[in-house]
Amino acid sequence: MAKIHINGEWFDFDFDHKPMSEALALEDVTGMRYADWETELAAGSMKAMCALIWLVWRRNGREIELASLLSGETEVDLGPLLDSLQALAAEPPEPPGPTAPARTRRARTPTTGTATSPSSPASST
Repeated sequence: MAKIHINGEWFDFDFDHKPMSEALALEDVTGMRYADWETELAAGSMKAMCALIWLVWRRNGREIELASLLSGETEVDLGPLLDSLQALAAEPPEPPGPTAPARTRRARTPTTGTATSPSSPASST
């Protein structure tokens, strides 16, 4: 869970949680495709940054018009916001969740040929 710093407050934001309804709402208010928004955000677009702030606040129960951010009516101090995003980018990625154990094979010894099955009986004659 990421911690985003906006105007003196810290907000939780899960970048991996991407509900369809939220993506559709973002497309509606920004006029850009969700994939384009992600690309623009990574490229440093301030319109995309405003949409991120809108999403963070929306997930945390604050309803604000994106137009208010885009017009400057609702001002955001970029310094702490960008610092918190850069700190997130510098963190090592979280390890993936639990996985199934790898399947193992019986080790073959140098004297066991590759055509010999490990379960074949030894010959005594």
